[in-house]
Amino acid sequence: MIIKKLKVEEGFFDGLDLSFTEGLNVLVGGRGVGKTSVIELIRFGLGVDNLSSNANESSSHAVSILQSTGRVTIEAMHNGTPITVSRSAMDREPFSTTYFEKPIIFSQKEIETVSLNASGRLALIDSFDSEIAEKQKELINLNSQINNSCAQLSQSKKELSELLESTAQFQSLKNRENQLLLQQQEIQKQNASMQNSQNALNNIQSELAAISVDLQNISAVKNSLLQRISHLESLNTPLYLQKYNSQEAIKLNEIVSQSFAKDSATIQFLIKSNRDLLDTINNTINTLTNKKLNLEEQARSNRINVDNFNQGAGAILGELGRLRQTLAQIENTQRIAQDKKDKIGHIYDDIQSTLEKVATLRDLVQSKRSQIVNYLNANLLPAINSSLTPNSNLNDYSNALEGCLRGSGLKYKEVISTITQKVSPAWLLYYTHTLKYQDFANSIGLPLDRATRLLGYLSEINIGPILTAKIEDTAEFSLLDHRNYKPVEQLSIGQRCTVALSVILENTNRVLVVDQPEDHLDNEFIAQTLIKSIKQRSNYTQTILSSHNANIPVLGNANNVINLESNGQKGFIKCSGKIDSLDVKQVIESIMEGGKEAFQLRSNFYAS
Repeated sequence: MIIKKLKVEEGFFDGLDLSFTEGLNVLVGGRGVGKTSVIELIRFGLGVDNLSSNANESSSHAVSILQSTGRVTIEAMHNGTPITVSRSAMDREPFSTTYFEKPIIFSQKEIETVSLNASGRLALIDSFDSEIAEKQKELINLNSQINNSCAQLSQSKKELSELLESTAQFQSLKNRENQLLLQQQEIQKQNASMQNSQNALNNIQSELAAISVDLQNISAVKNSLLQRISHLESLNTPLYLQKYNSQEAIKLNEIVSQSFAKDSATIQFLIKSNRDLLDTINNTINTLTNKKLNLEEQARSNRINVDNFNQGAGAILGELGRLRQTLAQIENTQRIAQDKKDKIGHIYDDIQSTLEKVATLRDLVQSKRSQIVNYLNANLLPAINSSLTPNSNLNDYSNALEGCLRGSGLKYKEVISTITQKVSPAWLLYYTHTLKYQDFANSIGLPLDRATRLLGYLSEINIGPILTAKIEDTAEFSLLDHRNYKPVEQLSIGQRCTVALSVILENTNRVLVVDQPEDHLDNEFIAQTLIKSIKQRSNYTQTILSSHNANIPVLGNANNVINLESNGQKGFIKCSGKIDSLDVKQVIESIMEGGKEAFQLRSNFYAS
């Protein structure tokens, strides 16, 4: 992509129409004329995120220049296709005519600080390959799936626990049923004449048990249907119509209104269909309830006959009937519990499958980063050494694990580091699912009782935040200083800027916009290294810089020098053109060299 124009409406740069060319563009001018403001307007207009500093700082700067009613418009070209991007001071995001690849933009502060933190160093490396950003978006989507599945898994586990608790008395009730059957057999031996009444009662009780189960299951279906109807009714909210002015917005409003009306009709149809189904369910429940009442009446009649013969036999039959209904309901609950176990197994498999996809994507990103590091070392060694340690930044993983364990009452802080280093998220999910306490204890080197308490707690909570925590690579840059490599954290500001700019300028894949790259750099580095890299970039893509240093436009053979000026109230372009144009030469001589006399004095000094 090549940025062609920057246009501004309202504010300090009202009416600005600034043209850029391919190759090197340099913004020059005295202090306070708005060079940094132009950089930040480009950033704001294209919606480019800061790599290391607060994004709100840049947005605030641009908005203060535009004022409340201002707008910035950027015209660009990408593979021969014109692109227009526009954003007002009030817009949250820019509007563009088509997709565009955002440039890399650095403020002075970012150049100083981007290499100081782990995320900034990774961002520098990732900026070389746009596919890395696409893979990171895929990772976000996969992690969203994992979080949703983990929430389902946690809820299903709670439901299963409740189901199993309600079936805990099954065996004791079954034993009691066997006892009652034995007693019933003894009574039946005493009087064979009661066999028919007893057989009829047994048949009725069996049928009652079956009806009880049916009513239980149908009631569950009814509750689900009531929830669905409630949800559909909540969706059928009236559309609040906005008042629009433009023909396009009015036309869109008509389309939206028609769409909502159509949706409302569909929802009404679904509500009616579900209510009709609810009526059918209620009718079935009433039919089964009446049948149950009739059977219970028949059962009472048969029990009376039996009780007339033997009061004890009736009591046994009554208890046996109630017991059989309870057992039938518990057996039904056991089937539901088994279905829930199967569902939990499927959810677990889905999460593990998604974690495998996450691992594959991370490996791909790490491979691309390694290639970029190798490219940087091939071009920057021995002066600057770059390195990448895969999957070594476990801070987010540790924080997520600590957050989930907080409030558990367990002593966990001293084992957080051990778990994150020795147990991957996929293995942690496996241990919490299978509850292999001994294996977990062996893997982290803890006593079995302590590992059991820890794993038991994790198995009962939603561990989605742990499974989706970032496990990042660690990028490092170091500068050769007196035959020793010093990491960026130990470098001066000037040395840090040297490292950051050296890396940034190697990226020839995207447009680069930098505010005063020469700050904190010595003139030798500017002349021998910085200028060389800038000129090399011009063969591949566009570079836009603001500068006070004459070496950058002159030795960099700038394709376009833009002299900004200000009258204190408004900024404007005083002149612009190629480096060899008369106006540009005079600007460089007067502003960047301190005037013709100062330039001549330095020339005489160097010649002597």
